[in-house]
Amino acid sequence: MKKKIGNIKAELLQHSQAKVSLYGEYLSVYLSILSRTKYVDNILLFDLLCGEGLYQDNLKGSPLVALDALKRNSASNVGGSINVSVTFNDNGMSEIIEGVKKVDRLESIVKKEFIPSNVTIHYHDKEFEEVLFDSINKVSSTNKAKALFFIDPYGYKNIHPKHIKQVLSLKNTEVLLFLPASHMYRFANKCTHSNFCGSDPLSEFLTDLFCGSTPQFNSVKDFVDKCRYQFKAYLDEENIFVDSFTLERDKVNTYCLFFFTSNILGFEKMLEAKWKIDTENGKGFTISPQQSLFSGVQHSEYPQKLLKFIQNNESVTNKQVYLFGLENGYLPKHSNEVLKSMTQGANKLEVISLDGEPAKGFYISYKHYNDPSARKVSFRIGS
Repeated sequence: MKKKIGNIKAELLQHSQAKVSLYGEYLSVYLSILSRTKYVDNILLFDLLCGEGLYQDNLKGSPLVALDALKRNSASNVGGSINVSVTFNDNGMSEIIEGVKKVDRLESIVKKEFIPSNVTIHYHDKEFEEVLFDSINKVSSTNKAKALFFIDPYGYKNIHPKHIKQVLSLKNTEVLLFLPASHMYRFANKCTHSNFCGSDPLSEFLTDLFCGSTPQFNSVKDFVDKCRYQFKAYLDEENIFVDSFTLERDKVNTYCLFFFTSNILGFEKMLEAKWKIDTENGKGFTISPQQSLFSGVQHSEYPQKLLKFIQNNESVTNKQVYLFGLENGYLPKHSNEVLKSMTQGANKLEVISLDGEPAKGFYISYKHYNDPSARKVSFRIGS
């Protein structure tokens, strides 16, 4: 019998539990939505740095979390489930069993699980860039497929913004990218003009992302925020929504999960998954959360942002408020809550019907954004 190896990477730490929980929450919704649409006949899932699935503390990594989501989706679609192709790849050696490849250990674990009949699993032990391009070619050869890429590297040396752009240029793809934010921030301000051990990969990443003009970063939060905004600009031609979720392991180790999609409903569902994990602010996970008496939407910056958005524009529609809320990390229910609070006080919110019917609400939802026949209203602040 192969002996076990003592290694911190053999355990699933709390921030990683939050990461795979977020992935599992979103994947469940992703599968549920796509299983019901007539425009999709195949789903492709790619976990390209997948690890070995089950940790020494018996907690599940991303492959087994994905498998659980696939089982639930299959059980809820008894009449027939959409075909799903899953690719698990990792070319490293096991951190738990000596002399065994990660992907081989994962395959032996998965073989003991129930696999729904609509699910096909492929295992590879290739270098990241090789399997990435193989996966891109696989997606390119499909007509009515949707693809979700989960990219969770140990570090960042093999990850480049151009990889994300190449995947998203296919138009039918979404990406979840996990990065060690605090480690990258620690060296970000000097890597582009000083050579030191390990500087080249980070310099290449930031130079590519910021198109050769890398800014100064003032904190980990500032690093994450600037990268998120720049990813949006970098992917402008692909019309991509970009969001982030920070995961704090301790005071000096913060990670970030970046999410990329061109689908506004998918974007909303990822925000929902974030708010399930961080019910106070929807922004991140911390080991020792500081519960504030002033947390929640009404005590965030969002009410003032939305107020200014309405005040600074002659006519703001319910569709615009829906989009504005999502782009600022808030759900339709939060926008509705803030709008309701604006109906009180000196400068009251006015709701103006644009379709001739009496306005009896705010009509902030995906349906009212997407359906041409749905209610249309505009907002303005009365004087």
